[in-house]
Amino acid sequence: MNDQHGGTEESLDGWVLDQERLADRLAITDLLTAYAYAVDDRNWSRWESLFLPDAVIDYTSAGGIVGNPAELAAWMPDAMAAFEFCLHSTSTHEVRFTGPDSATGRAHVFNRNGARWDGQFEIVDVGAIYEDTYARSGNQWLFSGRFEHTVYITG
Repeated sequence: MNDQHGGTEESLDGWVLDQERLADRLAITDLLTAYAYAVDDRNWSRWESLFLPDAVIDYTSAGGIVGNPAELAAWMPDAMAAFEFCLHSTSTHEVRFTGPDSATGRAHVFNRNGARWDGQFEIVDVGAIYEDTYARSGNQWLFSGRFEHTVYITG
């Protein structure tokens, strides 16, 4: 795909983005942060609001389910019940704009969880890569899709 500089998406590494694209990138990065806090706080209504209603979310690589935001928001409380806490940290975030109101991205996630199994406390660490699609809806960037590629689970 050609961009405003005449290059392809793959050749844009290191390009200086214009102010609007910088603001878009910051908004998308904030979206990832909001996602992490919504999960860690178990605020499922906030979590659901970060997605377009028809977004597809796939957690099957971590033993979860695939579905739309409403389905996953209903599933999450039971899925997270064993964890006394979770702390999501995202890094190495990459965003590629595919149009004026669309983008793709990926980010590494490290998720430390405190679980209690049969009365015993245990730390469970998860390392994964989020593969995302984003869409602008009005003045807000939202997830239009999220696929979690779980790399490891320890504990």
